[in-house]
Amino acid sequence: MKLYARIIALICAVMMLVPALASCANTNSGDAETTAPAQTEANPTETTPEVDLNLDDQGFWKDDLPDSIDYQDETVTILYWSDVERPEFEITEEEADGDMVKEAIYRRNIATEERLGITYEWIGTDGDSGDRAKFTNYVRNAFSGGTYYDIIATYSRTAGMLLTEGLIQDLNAIEDSYINVDQPWWPKSMVNTCSIDESLFFVSGDISTNVLHFMYAIYYNMELLSNLNLEDPVAYVDNGTWTIDKLIEYTSKLYIDLDQDGGTSVGDQYGFCTTYFHLDALYTGSNMMLLVPGDDNHLAISEDFFGQKTIDLVDKLGSWFKTGDTYVNPSGGGLDYDAPFEEGNALFCLNRVYMADNQYGGGSAPLRNADWEYGILPVPKYDETQENYITVVGNPFTLWCVMQNAKDAQMSTAVIECMASEAYRKTSPMIFENNMKYRYTPDLAGKGDSARMFDIVRESIAFDLGRIFSDILSFMSEMPSKTAATSSSWASMKAQYDRTLKRSMSDLNKSLDEVLDK
Repeated sequence: MKLYARIIALICAVMMLVPALASCANTNSGDAETTAPAQTEANPTETTPEVDLNLDDQGFWKDDLPDSIDYQDETVTILYWSDVERPEFEITEEEADGDMVKEAIYRRNIATEERLGITYEWIGTDGDSGDRAKFTNYVRNAFSGGTYYDIIATYSRTAGMLLTEGLIQDLNAIEDSYINVDQPWWPKSMVNTCSIDESLFFVSGDISTNVLHFMYAIYYNMELLSNLNLEDPVAYVDNGTWTIDKLIEYTSKLYIDLDQDGGTSVGDQYGFCTTYFHLDALYTGSNMMLLVPGDDNHLAISEDFFGQKTIDLVDKLGSWFKTGDTYVNPSGGGLDYDAPFEEGNALFCLNRVYMADNQYGGGSAPLRNADWEYGILPVPKYDETQENYITVVGNPFTLWCVMQNAKDAQMSTAVIECMASEAYRKTSPMIFENNMKYRYTPDLAGKGDSARMFDIVRESIAFDLGRIFSDILSFMSEMPSKTAATSSSWASMKAQYDRTLKRSMSDLNKSLDEVLDK
């Protein structure tokens, strides 16, 4: 058991959480292959915590928080987005009723309270994708009225809005901060790609369960694959040749008008299905960035974004979608884009990994009742010259911040560090082993190829400030995706987007100048 736990700990140390676009904060924006994410085949010795190498009795890394910390039952107020899908998987205030994941989150919270001598006060307000402005207004009004929360846990894109309004603190500027970004619960990708100059305003990782739930991957129908006499794509993943071209090759000439209505519909057979905004995963998976460090502590649009590689990617996807072998929702409206796969009539589907989660619940997990076998694959590479697979995380994960004027910013960092540390040992292993890697994959009870593929997906997680600042940047991550989904040309569309983004980038950098000068 200890050896098994140490293996899981090593997995967490190598990646987690949520590679991510390797060192966006320390790379040259003009080099598409060197500005990108941390690597799947990371050397464990390079990501092992440098401060405290002690393991607990289960083989997990321990944090370096002093045992002497005691805040004398101080109340810690945490403002969180209460309308997050299945909020009990992010914030659990009460003891669980047999749900393993909720129980692990509850134990994380209790352990933090006991270790630090604090008491939580949770304050929830709406803040999901449609309530970003509402959540920001709530924080702004609280600040103006003299109400200062100790910690803010918010939807990822809302954190960017809070930053540009100066409502959250630079974690690196907090005196004697307890947040130790060298520890395995803080992914290198998050730190490297979300830092602005020397400042870091929000963190995530094991502390947010949705970082795991919203990883992008490719699902495939094992039974349909066998019926079509096609080779299992796992072999291509293993030898490094699982590429977009290979995915397109697999789907060629697979369309069949199953419902015989004379036109394409949800009830037909396809090679591939998804919705337009999921195509963001193919841009990031192609080892390209949205934002990179610019001059004078500014951010800049990556040369990738308007470069030839993006033109070629969008053209390739657009041509693929014209073949009729794909079912791609170009508008994002409705949820039937995965219906062909759910019904067993599509070979591949690009979606977040909660698609098959037995516990995540509701319509969000359409595969949990599937009576046919499916597998999971990483998002394909752009081409075979790309060294590693890269996984983008969907937007609905939580970023953790310290509010301006919090009563004790150092205490806030201790709470965030402790929660992340306890989540790394209690929550992530429960989700990963008992809820995801085993239950997501029917082959060999999760011990076969799909479990290995899931490891690759998890170890290659990527972040990008272009997604976090999407409100200010006119949702730039979706621009190539929408263009591809409508089979339009990026070469012709980019001039229009270039004008829009130049204005948006100027506004963003002005806001950052004001925040960073405080």
